Amino acid sequence: MDEEVNELNELPLKEGVITKIERQKRAKDRYNLYIEEQYVFSIHEDVLIKYSLAKGTAIDEKELKAIVDAQDKQQAYLDAIRLLSFRLRSEHELKARLLQKNYELPTIEDTLDRLRREQYIDDSLFAEQLTQQRIHSAKKGRNWIKQELQQKGLKSEHITSAIGQIDEQMEYSNAYNLIYKKYGSSLKPDSDVQNIKRKAYALLQRRGYSSSVTSRAVRELTDVVSRGIDNEDWEIEFEE
Repeated sequence: MDEEVNELNELPLKEGVITKIERQKRAKDRYNLYIEEQYVFSIHEDVLIKYSLAKGTAIDEKELKAIVDAQDKQQAYLDAIRLLSFRLRSEHELKARLLQKNYELPTIEDTLDRLRREQYIDDSLFAEQLTQQRIHSAKKGRNWIKQELQQKGLKSEHITSAIGQIDEQMEYSNAYNLIYKKYGSSLKPDSDVQNIKRKAYALLQRRGYSSSVTSRAVRELTDVVSRGIDNEDWEIEFEE
C-alpha cells in the first residue's frame, strides 16, 4: 500500500476529460482512471461513486485535487481496518503504523476520527480488554500490564481505570499458582528454602507482580514446609 500513497503524493495534477475507467482484475473494488487517454491513478469504488465519476466527465485541477485527497483518506482508512483485523490496537499504535506507510498527519487524524465515530477504536475499551487478557490468559501482574499500556500510548485515565478493575484475589491466585507449579515440588523439609524463595521472588517480579503480592505468595508457599501440608493441597483454586 505504501506505493499507492507515494503515487498519490507525487501525482502531477492535470485537468481534462475522463476517457476511460478500468476495473482492476485483482482488486475488484478499485478502478484505474484515465484522463485524456493517460493513466492518472487507481481509485476506490467508494470515491468513484462519491464524485460521480464516469467516462466523459470533465475534471479541473481543483476537483482532481479533492479526488486525490479523498482517495488518500479512503486508502488510509482501509489500511487501518486491515491492521485492526489482525488485532485490536490503540490510537497511538495505529497512528505510528500509518506514519510508517507515509500518510500525512492530517490524513491520519481524519482516519482516526472516522474510526472513532464508527466505533472501531476506543482506547478505554482497549485498555480494559488488554488488561483482562493479560490477567486471565498471560497471568501477568499489574505492574507488567501498566507498563505495557503505557508503551501503547494510552492516556493515564484509561490505564488507571483498567488497572482498577483487576480482581485482587485473582491476581494473587495467579501469582501463587505460578510459583507453586514452578517450585512446589522442590519444597521439602530438607530443601534450601531461602534459595527457592529468591527464585520465586525473581520470577514474580519479572511477571510484573507487586511487592506486596509477591511477598504474600512466596511466604504462603514456603510456610507449607513448616506447617507440614501435603503438596497436593498447596495450589489455590480461584472460582470466577
